[in-house]
Amino acid sequence: MTKSTRTHTRRYPLLETAPAAVALALVSGLLNAWTFGHVGTFATVQSGNLLSIGYFLADGNHGRVLLAATSVVVFAFGAFVCSIYVLWRTREDKPYSAEVLVFEVVLIAVLAVLTATTGISPWAVAWTVSFIAGVQGNAFHRETGMLYGNIAVTSVVQMAASLIARALGRRISDDGEAHMRPAGAYFVVLLAFVVGGGTGFGIDELWAGASLAAAAAVLLILFIAASSARGPIDPTQNNPTP
Repeated sequence: MTKSTRTHTRRYPLLETAPAAVALALVSGLLNAWTFGHVGTFATVQSGNLLSIGYFLADGNHGRVLLAATSVVVFAFGAFVCSIYVLWRTREDKPYSAEVLVFEVVLIAVLAVLTATTGISPWAVAWTVSFIAGVQGNAFHRETGMLYGNIAVTSVVQMAASLIARALGRRISDDGEAHMRPAGAYFVVLLAFVVGGGTGFGIDELWAGASLAAAAAVLLILFIAASSARGPIDPTQNNPTP
């Protein structure tokens, strides 16, 4: 009885809570800071990469079209690989979050070291980062059942504004749900994404791999939390919002 009570002390799994969402949004901002600052593509915001493809097509810059398109493809491949891995772990009835997190930590840390100590191609780093972003986006893209700023920044802005409108419009129609608290959580997530991007740009001026190292450090903290947590860890709703 005690064991059952202990495993249900958290309403949502660890990787669906607002603090985890904020941490992952911070990581996404840091990763985007590196790819955008060094090669002009986005790690997680694929709408930006698709817009770049259209822009460079119109401009006749086919080389940049190919580079931006490759970023989209490797992001999608990361999501694909992660989905297969999650399905396999689900079949085995085992958690996956800690393993995905440690994979990200190791790979990003290696990229940070290579960036700082070798002449590795920035495009090779950017594409690897986009792959990692696809893995992260597929594994941890929910907070209390809704998309958050790990990859879906536009949806977060929309949800925050919609929740505030619902709170202010209670006299028009009241659905009985809480609105301001989740709206506040979404705004904090957006702020974390912005802080990650701004911090990443700033520290990369001091050291080329600093934003990657910072992202690895945040993910390491999440990994430690996931490894030591009691109760559910993996997100329970792992499908995109319709």
